[in-house]
Amino acid sequence: MALSDMELRDIISRLSADEQKQLFNQLKTQFAEPPPQTEIPPQQSTIRKQNSVHDYPQENISGCIYCGSSQIKSHGFTSKGTRRFLCKSCKKSFTENHGAALKGTHLSKSEWIQILTGLVHNLSLSKIAVDIDRSVPTVWLCRQKVCKAIADYYGYSDLFHGTTQADEYYLRACFKGKRDPEFFIFTLHRMPRHHRTYAERVAYLINNNLYDRLLAEDPDYLEFLLSGEDKKKRGVSNDQICVLTLVDESNHLYLEPVSVGRLERAMAKTKLKPRFDREHRTVMVTDALAAYDRATYGTGVRHETIPSGKHTVKKYNLAKVNSVHSLLSQYMDQQAGRVYTTKYLDINLMLFWWLYKFRDSKTEEKVEMLYHILTDDISDTETRERVNQTTKKDLTERIISIDTKGKFPNKI
Repeated sequence: MALSDMELRDIISRLSADEQKQLFNQLKTQFAEPPPQTEIPPQQSTIRKQNSVHDYPQENISGCIYCGSSQIKSHGFTSKGTRRFLCKSCKKSFTENHGAALKGTHLSKSEWIQILTGLVHNLSLSKIAVDIDRSVPTVWLCRQKVCKAIADYYGYSDLFHGTTQADEYYLRACFKGKRDPEFFIFTLHRMPRHHRTYAERVAYLINNNLYDRLLAEDPDYLEFLLSGEDKKKRGVSNDQICVLTLVDESNHLYLEPVSVGRLERAMAKTKLKPRFDREHRTVMVTDALAAYDRATYGTGVRHETIPSGKHTVKKYNLAKVNSVHSLLSQYMDQQAGRVYTTKYLDINLMLFWWLYKFRDSKTEEKVEMLYHILTDDISDTETRERVNQTTKKDLTERIISIDTKGKFPNKI
């Protein structure tokens, strides 16, 4: 039998203020109207079930990714079955995996873990592809996503102090995947990097309608191409990329491909000057290359030079930076199938930088850290927004970041 209004008021009057408030909240929760349910077509329901293997951390959606407001509400689903949210403050909508680097890869979490493990162990793309039964282009795209996420998340933000060693690392410019014959013949002034006999070189030029043209316009250049003298230039040349490297006694590391050919003074000054912590006493140790002469002007950094033919001056040497370059040579071992094209060299070196930074961590810890970055499992909103989703189109249309000195275009 239901209680009368008078009996209810009498019961409530006997409760303390806190108890009345608790009762009110309980009633409000129990009898609140359920939120309107968005009807999901059968095909979208199936898609949502398939997408669930990505295991995106929905608990990260604590606020609007644009303005940071906590006043957000569900806003249905995308055509792919991904949850959408609407911000009541700025009126913008976003998806639950906005900015996630894994978005659109159609790989399960277990497959991603295998890929990340392979990258941590520096396995070749073909080996990783076999392990997860996927194509090499798929694994290549995943590696670029990982490298780009590391670059966006960390960047080169370390400041160097104490004894700091600087040197250059040179590697041959690589255009693997480029299919335009005229780019190689008329821009790079060489044949593509393949082992071809004289007859095979002739056949290559004939098949691409270039033999007769070269024979008519520049027969000497044609003979140069057919002779094989274009294969490799000796010493440091414009056929090589300069990777500027900086490492200090605390193992802070900076390495960035900066230009074609030899390092020049303007580039050394531009890249190195912002790297030093002016609050600490710092000594930069380099070889006798003239490009370093004015790189530290105005920074308070003392410059020590190791003359050519010597290994040590006073207590200074270049052993640590040489050790980094030795590790880099192993990391980029072409014999093991690890070839990095010039177009993506900068972001691929970020993976090497990251592996060096966390070299003392266990494999499982490294994989977990990378997976958290890729899935936007990042507490800071501004940092999370830097790690944007990278599409194949973003990668193929990206601009080469180095100074090409006019030897080839920045967009290829």
